[in-house]
Amino acid sequence: MSVNYKQLFDKAYKLHSMGNFDEAEKLYNILIEMSPEDSNTLNLYGLLCIAKKDYQKAITYLSKAVVLSKSPIAVTNLGKAHLSNNEYEKAIRLFRQSLQISPNDDTYYSMAIAYKKMKNLEMSAQCYEKALELNPNNYNAGYNLVVAYKDLKRYKEAINYANKCILLNPKAEEIYSLLSFLYECVNDLKSAVKALEKAAMLDPKQYLYFYNLGVLYSKLHDSENSILNYKKVIALKPDSTAALVNLSLLYRKRNINLSLQYILLAQKNSPKAKNVLLNLAQIYKDMGRNSESIKTADEILNINPKSHEAYSILAMNYMDMCEYTTAYNYYEKALELSPDTPSYLHGKAVALKYLGKTAEFKELMNTVFKKDPNTPEVRITLGMSYLADKEFQKGMELYRARNLNTNFNRFFGNKCWKESDDISGKNVLLYSNCGLGDTLMYARYFNFVAEKARNVIVQTDDALIKILRNNYKNIEFISKKIQCNADYDIAVPIMDIPYILNMDFSNIPSKEGYIKADDELVQEFSKLDVFNTEKKKIGLFLQGNRRIFKNRFIPQNSVLPFFENQNIQFYSFQISQDISFNENIINFKQYIKDYNDTAAILKNIDLLISIDSSIVHMAGALGVKTFLMLPYTPEWRWFNDCETSSWYNSVKIFKQSKIADWTDVFDRINTCLKKL
Repeated sequence: MSVNYKQLFDKAYKLHSMGNFDEAEKLYNILIEMSPEDSNTLNLYGLLCIAKKDYQKAITYLSKAVVLSKSPIAVTNLGKAHLSNNEYEKAIRLFRQSLQISPNDDTYYSMAIAYKKMKNLEMSAQCYEKALELNPNNYNAGYNLVVAYKDLKRYKEAINYANKCILLNPKAEEIYSLLSFLYECVNDLKSAVKALEKAAMLDPKQYLYFYNLGVLYSKLHDSENSILNYKKVIALKPDSTAALVNLSLLYRKRNINLSLQYILLAQKNSPKAKNVLLNLAQIYKDMGRNSESIKTADEILNINPKSHEAYSILAMNYMDMCEYTTAYNYYEKALELSPDTPSYLHGKAVALKYLGKTAEFKELMNTVFKKDPNTPEVRITLGMSYLADKEFQKGMELYRARNLNTNFNRFFGNKCWKESDDISGKNVLLYSNCGLGDTLMYARYFNFVAEKARNVIVQTDDALIKILRNNYKNIEFISKKIQCNADYDIAVPIMDIPYILNMDFSNIPSKEGYIKADDELVQEFSKLDVFNTEKKKIGLFLQGNRRIFKNRFIPQNSVLPFFENQNIQFYSFQISQDISFNENIINFKQYIKDYNDTAAILKNIDLLISIDSSIVHMAGALGVKTFLMLPYTPEWRWFNDCETSSWYNSVKIFKQSKIADWTDVFDRINTCLKKL
């Protein structure tokens, strides 16, 4: 062979190696004309044709190279040409032929790809394994073996090889990302986070890494880090609707206004996206902005008239507005489109409850429970219906699901009270995973726990600590805002106390009262000018948090007839908002810092008139005379009692006789006031 041929060959090979395929091809054609049986030239030209995706031409030249040389490399390359041409069985036969001559990792690697194309994952994995046996440093074979094991759901083996790949190429972020996914598959979320954080460190501009970290941290209930990573996504990709939606969801319970800001940004990016509009409608509902929520749900229905989710949101809004018939009808529409959705059946049942159709409510709730027995909301609703009928045992077994909803079980883990636990001689922590009124109502049981336990700690809201500490000297009280570092054996939710003590509703203790106000503070308040009157002193509490108390909200003007009684001085306990519709009403806002103050003031009045709220429980526990205004369908704790309370002797009940109509309640109360 002449020197000119070799120089030409070297130049063609150099151009080929540099990716200059067109110039290299011109030279290969000249070389083949000069020496048509040079298997090396034919082999290289065949590879160039594969690179240019001219697979038939590649097969032609590589077939000649195989016939001329019988070289295993040429056979493997011919197999690669058939593989690229989607002729997988021919490719595999050629790879096997090459391996019989000379086993090598490259051929096994190519055969693994062919088997994967044929969806034979098991054989593909075996070929990658063989490639690694021959060349343990073959990173690509290792990576693809990890992928094969992932696809085969052999996650532990995949994790093992992924860690080996990291040793081969510790700066390849894609293997860390894959390893993160594998750890997530085996529910090792902390390791998944660690691996993905390494990938993000290697490629800090890849927003998907931060997005997936946000998802992982959410699964770990670490909302702080989840938020942090979604914000990194937004910094890299401001139009990421998915990250904005997830940020909105994370902020919904902690900062509803910020939640709204993020979902509005998402809407700006994707104005007609169904998940964005649904979340926006839900947020407006949560904020009590019902008209805007309804408008957004209607917008969804204009885009998609068969959106059962939109009908459900409409139903929830009308439930909030106490328009139960309309709510019921919208739940019906949602169920027409999605007949077996448990949450819609549940909502329909609750609408029936508030419509006073008790029998239909119970029948439907039992149906829902059979379909969805483990959802906390379902168990809670059904449990409350049994409790309202004083079926204590059955009710509490279901109602205790609220401990899941309030994260009590997650907070206290294996120290949570179990059916087999005996609190006798144990250190017991009682925790307020409930409202202020619930804690006051169940404080009557504290001493019963103290009689059995060695020590009792109550972790509760700051507003209650002083009044409770003054009344239960043998019990330690600490704030819910701090972590309890005391040594305790068993943690008990406060509302579970009668259940663990086996004290049902047939023996409710201390109905006459069980809390005493601070005598010195009572005397101090009695000297205030506001109490310097011969008139009857009556306190008013008309409006709770409307986002929580849907049907416990009385418009101020509704009680104007009360003020016709000239021998009464009215006082407002609305410390979060002023009631200023009557110039003669006195607001206690400036005097009340906590319930210790509230208790002392209550002891200075003759009567409290209130909706169902924590102040009623404070008054009842003190034995202060109280008129309790209840909606047509009240909370379970009032047992459908019509006049007297099973919990407090001093509380008289005035319940609506018609749904969402307080007129009769006000008339009956006003009649009583005129007799004072």
